[in-house]
Amino acid sequence: KMEEKKITPEEGMQVITQMIEASRQRMSMPNLRISIMWATLAIVTAAIVLTVSLVNYTPWINLVWFAIPVIGIPVNIVVARRSEDRGGVRTAIDNISDGIWKIVGYIAIGLTIICFIMQLCGYPQAWMAMLFYAFIIVGFGAAMQGVVLKEVSYIVGGVISMLSGFVIVALTLCKVQLLLVWVLPLYIFCFLVMFIVPAAIIRNKLNSRQKCKN
Repeated sequence: KMEEKKITPEEGMQVITQMIEASRQRMSMPNLRISIMWATLAIVTAAIVLTVSLVNYTPWINLVWFAIPVIGIPVNIVVARRSEDRGGVRTAIDNISDGIWKIVGYIAIGLTIICFIMQLCGYPQAWMAMLFYAFIIVGFGAAMQGVVLKEVSYIVGGVISMLSGFVIVALTLCKVQLLLVWVLPLYIFCFLVMFIVPAAIIRNKLNSRQKCKN
């Protein structure tokens, strides 16, 4: 009977480090950065809503927000299938990361249903919950992504977004009017620091390491 090989703590840490580096490499590749696609879509949508609102506001402009799931979900599916077709070894870190964003996505679906029901009951203001979600829940997901990948920029971006969200919640509870002229720029800023900036930082780190190897 063969004895199982015991892994030393040093070997265990090396395996974990290799998984994290493999996940960073996977996330830095353009065709696999699904989270970046969602962030870009959210930023562009917010910019359109802000621009139109400042020029000639109409309540119908809020329907543009539905472009995020309408465009994002099909693109997400296509990109995910392409990445699976190209193969590559998935690590436990990849699975944890996927799990985090699936939970964030499920919360978005559930909250959307709740807001629809509340609107049918005569409470359209319930859609404010989606704004809180974008700052707090997505921010928490980004922070957890940073913890998993040991990437400080994700953690910082996520914390900034969560704190911004709690400030907006506090202002809402105090019945302070939220103006699009500063709320949407803050929204855009948070998505930039949560996803775009960390992706650029990780890519630069990987490029630097690649140059050192060469």
